[in-house]
Amino acid sequence: MKFELSDLKTPDALNEYCRRTLGQPQQRGSVMIYPCPFGTHTRFKLQVTEYQGEGRFKCWSCDRGGDIFDLHAGINGLDTKRDFPGILRGVCDVLGVRPPDDDGTPLPFRRSHVRPRPSLTMAAALPSVPPCFVSATDEFELDACRERLQKDERLAGELACELGIHPLMMLIHTAREMGRGLLGATPDNRLLYLYTAEDEEGNTRYTGAKLRRKDNHSNSCLKIENGQWKSHGTMNPTEGNPHGIRFLWTIGKAAAPWGVHSAYGKQFVIVTEGESDCLAIGQALEGFREAYQQDADPDTRRPYEDPRGSLEAMIPAVVAIPGAGGMKAGWDALLASKNVILALDADRAGRESAAKLRERLTAAGCVIRDWMPPYKDARNMLLHDGEHALYESIFELMYSFE
Repeated sequence: MKFELSDLKTPDALNEYCRRTLGQPQQRGSVMIYPCPFGTHTRFKLQVTEYQGEGRFKCWSCDRGGDIFDLHAGINGLDTKRDFPGILRGVCDVLGVRPPDDDGTPLPFRRSHVRPRPSLTMAAALPSVPPCFVSATDEFELDACRERLQKDERLAGELACELGIHPLMMLIHTAREMGRGLLGATPDNRLLYLYTAEDEEGNTRYTGAKLRRKDNHSNSCLKIENGQWKSHGTMNPTEGNPHGIRFLWTIGKAAAPWGVHSAYGKQFVIVTEGESDCLAIGQALEGFREAYQQDADPDTRRPYEDPRGSLEAMIPAVVAIPGAGGMKAGWDALLASKNVILALDADRAGRESAAKLRERLTAAGCVIRDWMPPYKDARNMLLHDGEHALYESIFELMYSFE
């Protein structure tokens, strides 16, 4: 069995190269974070992800990025064009394989990551009307929107700045295999919240896309029809609508909470009012995960376990409902018997919705705690008080479940 150059470009090959040269990573979901060999920053900031089947690295401190050959070249002060034969041999030496022009020794790892199947699928959990999925043509277009945001780091940073979150969160939410709510970008560079559900065979498919209005933009109203974008009117404030339109469904609708797949196997789940609050709390929990993993066992290099269980067991999942009244009939079953923290807005609509959700989820066997932020919502708390204050406030409430 002969391997080719493309085999060295897989995410598995890049992760193996990083482990052998940079050390053991910190794992965030299915994403691996390594110490960066460039610059003077000491925290784990070099992330390995997959784009169109290939492994890519990106350091969020020094802004270096590329494939496995770019990484080897950067570490060794080489030029990928002039010195490529030497770079290829160097990568193969690190991985312990022979180059393609030798005797064809195969690589000892899989081409792609295999995500474990959850024990309970979306289709099995929903007892009511099954989800309505978009057509294959429209699914292809929505996937192109996800990949557009995944590939365009400048755009990801721009949209993250509007939300007040870290660009890393944008990248995390473009990875299908992580089970979180997905993000994408329209052809005119506006943020899309991509809603998914599982079909009867357990495949994750799109059910709809929700468009967010962008600052300083024409913001035409968009619809997707047969894979094509159609524009009409504007989402901006007008004389007849002084507040404008903040969100617009370009296609389909929500068939489940945004990011509900991340709740499989988790006992603690946070439910937010809107996707931006979900991103904000997710960022705070990523900050906790990073801080916690600095305290590692010197022998195993693994994080010490909390008395309540492992690191991942104690970090809750975060899902979003699309608005204060967005918890649809049948969604209660997806959170049945879990410990649920309601993190809805502090305004009147959020409080009323939290009261109704408490009643419904209690009937589904959930244990409920109501977290009310000291500001309007979780995103505002992140902006004013930072990640540490946000996750400490949430964990304090989590401990009350005991």
